[in-house]
Amino acid sequence: MTDDPQSIGRYRIQEVLGRGAMGVIYKAHDPEIDRPVAIKLIRADLLDGGDRTDFIARFRREAQAAGRCAHPNIVSIFDFALHDGNPFLVMEFIDGATLVQAWPAGGHFAVDDSVFVVLQLLRALQAAHTMGIVHRDIKPANIMLTGGTLVKVTDFGISRLDMSNLTQIDSVIGTPSYMSPEQYRGDVVDARSDLFSTGIVLYEMLSGQKPFAGRNSAEVFTKLLYEAPPDLRLMRPDIPENICAVIQRCLAKAPHDRFASAGAVAEALQDTAATQGAAYADRTIIMPLREETVIGNPAMPVGAFDSELLDTLTYKLTEIMGPIAKHLVRSAVRKSTSVELLCASLAASIEHPAARDRFQQEVQRQIARGVASTAQRANTTMATDTANHFPSAELERLQKALARHLGPVARVLIKRAAPGAASIPVLWQTLSAHIDNAPAREAFLREGTGGTR
Repeated sequence: MTDDPQSIGRYRIQEVLGRGAMGVIYKAHDPEIDRPVAIKLIRADLLDGGDRTDFIARFRREAQAAGRCAHPNIVSIFDFALHDGNPFLVMEFIDGATLVQAWPAGGHFAVDDSVFVVLQLLRALQAAHTMGIVHRDIKPANIMLTGGTLVKVTDFGISRLDMSNLTQIDSVIGTPSYMSPEQYRGDVVDARSDLFSTGIVLYEMLSGQKPFAGRNSAEVFTKLLYEAPPDLRLMRPDIPENICAVIQRCLAKAPHDRFASAGAVAEALQDTAATQGAAYADRTIIMPLREETVIGNPAMPVGAFDSELLDTLTYKLTEIMGPIAKHLVRSAVRKSTSVELLCASLAASIEHPAARDRFQQEVQRQIARGVASTAQRANTTMATDTANHFPSAELERLQKALARHLGPVARVLIKRAAPGAASIPVLWQTLSAHIDNAPAREAFLREGTGGTR
């Protein structure tokens, strides 16, 4: 296998994407489906006799496990077979960059960008863990960024089903700098091992260095087993203390001291993000990809997009995708060359066709009303001035109450509704129509009449 094949099975090889000690990754073309794919060809011919047979059987099981993980944040497995006696996986081809390739020149990521990436990583892990699958090798090289919008976790090829008849503990699998203590010791690992590795990735993104760095594997493992990582706040005082607390819990030496699930970590990070206030919510650049990884025309300047349009898009997308919506909007802004492309990019992130169609229809109505035009921005300024005939304390109280139900878009809705309202009670009544949940709407109106001051 010194020469690269022209084809593997029905797949036509186009180029080499990477080489390793145990195999090669190719970009190939699937003529039956007419799509690009990635092929991981494993060098099982380096093994002898029973070892080779056992390896192929285990790899097949691992391919079956990975193939069961159908999730937007997981690289899909399409096929498994043998080529000249060597196993290969056919995978979704990702036109993007690894987290390593996207690492910023400054050495570390912004807090917002780090949370954006790790939240999607946790979504992938939650899906896999729910099916009893542990990744075992979470690291930046296995985290793919598709233009800064969607994160894809790859290399589930070494994951194992979390079942006693398929789990072997006589070998250590993973990358030393990202291993959990129990993984290094060769103990049975579960989903909490992946959470430890996730904590390392987040720590490294924020600080620019690994929490358990060393000159050799022995030094790394000593720190991994017995030492606490350097204090993040000493390196970067701008990192919120509660994010440091999330990382510290992920990096607990004993599995039972960590979070119980990837979903629990994600919830803690989302709660942390929500407490950061306007400075966090107003960020616009989400992913500092290197220039060579960004394909297409230069994006419009961030200021070219109307702030109310962005608030509206975030609000509409949040209804469908939850808190990750604001990150998707910020990322799409960075790479979009027009309002139409911005909306199309956001629509593409919605998995379900019906929800995607509804989102597109609603944002098209916004575009038709000229939200992003200069004239609309001027009208918005006038509306703000008109709204000032109401006492500022009353408007502030109204905004806080509405934001508890609708989030940051409350400010925009008040700005639009205030000019047409004859009084503060009328304004409360008008804005209540934006709250779909009936009990929540009634609670909001009670607060407006002084029921819950």
